[in-house]
Amino acid sequence: LWIGTYYGGLDCFDGKTFTHYRHNEKDTNSLSDNSVWEIFEDQAGQLWVGTLEGGLERFDESTGRFIHHRSDMPGSIRSNYISSIVEDRHRNLWIATSNGIDIRNPADGRFTHLDMASSGLSNNNVISLYGDSRGLVWAATRDGLNLYDPRKKRFQVFRTTEGLPSNTILEILEDDESNIW
Repeated sequence: LWIGTYYGGLDCFDGKTFTHYRHNEKDTNSLSDNSVWEIFEDQAGQLWVGTLEGGLERFDESTGRFIHHRSDMPGSIRSNYISSIVEDRHRNLWIATSNGIDIRNPADGRFTHLDMASSGLSNNNVISLYGDSRGLVWAATRDGLNLYDPRKKRFQVFRTTEGLPSNTILEILEDDESNIW
């Protein structure tokens, strides 16, 4: 059981014992930030951690070390504030940030950036992401719901003008009939 805390770091409970992972200024392989907002295990079994100020982390369970992806690193993510992580059918990791969405290609580890200017995202502050049963990726923002069209490489935006009760979207879910809520 993995537990992310606000200012308390990352905890793991194996059924008997808690293991605590905290940021340590003297250890460059420690957790980058003690505010953990998102925890995601990908299809390959890798654990990804999204922090509020330290960027994206991949935890290497064999060594107990964290591999950092921060905005100050070349070819990495564009924001250190990570709010949501999902994986698409092609095993690309979609990372929601306060500056758009970064997509990590599993083959080469490179990131592609999507934002208002490059892809028509309705707002760069992305609150959450959802991958639906059809393989489509949805993004919730402070200014609309977004559906990514992989053929056009652009987002279709839904707002109150399309029938939503509010433009601020916090969470996205899908029911058993493939309806998006």
